[in-house]
Amino acid sequence: MVRRSRGGDGERGSAPIEAVVVVPLLIGFGLLFLAAARVSLAGQAADMAAEHAARAASLARTPAAAQANAREAAAASLAGQDQPCTTTRVEADTSGLAAPLGQFSHVTVTVSCTVPLGDLVFLGPGGPGARTVTSCFTSIVDAHRERSG
Repeated sequence: MVRRSRGGDGERGSAPIEAVVVVPLLIGFGLLFLAAARVSLAGQAADMAAEHAARAASLARTPAAAQANAREAAAASLAGQDQPCTTTRVEADTSGLAAPLGQFSHVTVTVSCTVPLGDLVFLGPGGPGARTVTSCFTSIVDAHRERSG
């Protein structure tokens, strides 16, 4: 007589143990994916903000106005994209505005945005995490546009 066992008697209780191991790993990978997506989107927003800021700065007639235009354009661009930055830094190299009329030059703007990641962990705000993304863009200054240095 052949005795058959009723499938899996030796593995009773293994499913809950597997769930205890697998579920936290899946949650961790999900949070890692969300963090990577947030940083990627912030990088794209910083790229767009740097482009807008450089273009605005290149249209200014004075270096001081170019600095102000760059800051305003970057802030407006980031706000328009709903990009939450804990800190934003805009640096504009406006030395190209001092070039003589008729000479080609450029303005370069660098935008840095610190993206919060602490809210993606169960430790609450202020947990491990912020990442700074930086983008730089250069815009040509019209050689025949009037300037005042």
